[in-house]
Amino acid sequence: MRHFGLRPRLLAALVLTSAVSLGFAAIALLSPLKNSLRQDSTTTVLATVGAAMPGFEEIDPDPATPGQLNPASLRTQVRSLELRSGGRVAVFDSQLKPVENSDLDPDLPLSVSDVALSLKTHRRLNLIDHGDLVVTQPVEILHQPYVVELRKHLEYVQEATRVVGSVFLKAAAVGLAVALLLGIGLSATLVRRLERLRDATRNLDRGGIDAVLKPDDSPHDEIGELTRAFIGLQERLRHQESARRAFVATASHELRTPLASLDGMLELLADDLAGDPIDVDDARRRLTHAQEQSRRLGNLAADLLDLSRIDADVELRSEPIECFELARAVAAEFDRRASERDVSLSIEPATMSCWAEGDPGSVARIVRILLDNALRAAPSESTVSVAIDGARQWTQIEVRDRGPGVLPAERDLIFERFQRGSGRGGEGGFGLGLAIGRELATRMGGSLELVDDAQDGTVFRLRLKTALVAVAV
Repeated sequence: MRHFGLRPRLLAALVLTSAVSLGFAAIALLSPLKNSLRQDSTTTVLATVGAAMPGFEEIDPDPATPGQLNPASLRTQVRSLELRSGGRVAVFDSQLKPVENSDLDPDLPLSVSDVALSLKTHRRLNLIDHGDLVVTQPVEILHQPYVVELRKHLEYVQEATRVVGSVFLKAAAVGLAVALLLGIGLSATLVRRLERLRDATRNLDRGGIDAVLKPDDSPHDEIGELTRAFIGLQERLRHQESARRAFVATASHELRTPLASLDGMLELLADDLAGDPIDVDDARRRLTHAQEQSRRLGNLAADLLDLSRIDADVELRSEPIECFELARAVAAEFDRRASERDVSLSIEPATMSCWAEGDPGSVARIVRILLDNALRAAPSESTVSVAIDGARQWTQIEVRDRGPGVLPAERDLIFERFQRGSGRGGEGGFGLGLAIGRELATRMGGSLELVDDAQDGTVFRLRLKTALVAVAV
């Protein structure tokens, strides 16, 4: 439902997160603030009481009553402490009777039990009693024990805490409002961008990969990256679909030509066999042409099968390969064809064992492709040579022919599917061999390239990682 879409959930999450954060901040702030204010007030009052004690100890005796306190002098000290501390001051004798009590706040109770404890332990005591700070300080006046009690209201602590809490609540409300407004704007922007991406996806679903999709999303954030990745995916799908259509169209055309030729040859062969007398020589020629077209169809089927395996990303083996023996075995397959074309095949002997890391079947397939192309391009009475070098980090297999070479404009084109060079002599292939070879080499971590500095003819170089093989002694 729309009410439970992305925008309300984003806003709810943002408000809830802000509220929880502010709640924890209030708990972490107000309680320590209250304790800190109480601690500061206690420290100040204790310092004030301690500073007033020498004045109490120096109170003069009453001239009218020897040995007794001078009431006026005592009242002066009590009044002074009362003014400095802002609290109620009372003085108790050893019988726990108040001998002096300030009239600043007469309703405040007297803490007789605390006075007795302080008098007994001869220690200063301080505690919080119903929100009041009570300090009892024992003091000796005229060689008699007394206790000075100071009680002070701490309502200002509560008031300060309340004011801070009120300000904090107002700030929290403003913060929540700002977070809500920012969340509304942010969620609206995010949802609008996602809706554009959704609409583009629906257009792609309705119009296919040829639909024009240009969702404008320039910010470099996650949604922007997602949009650009989506556009890139659509472009790649469009390119793959275009390649697939071209592949099907070209493959259909390439299949149609040998099939039509084969069908024609068979019809003519049938006519020759139906004649009286039978034209055996012409029938043999027709049969030879039919076999050639059949082989072409077989080669095309094999190429298409290789392409389907490459596109399906079939995993290749990876094991050490002795390149010289592999090249010699593959070259032996072309001896008859080379003899028919009056071309010599030469495998240049390697000075050392040349081991490469790769898939043996794929490496042999690449060498077959290179030798097949070389024999197509090589003129009569020339040599196609295979050279192997494994002395470096890369093992190289080079196939050289003395043909017309490759035009500069076609050096990259010949490695694409169904693309053939225009400068070669001999019969034409289907334009799949080099594309298959390069893709196989790339998947094995190597490369297949056309050598730029060839003096004459054409040189193709297969590079594979050199394999480390332990040699038994």
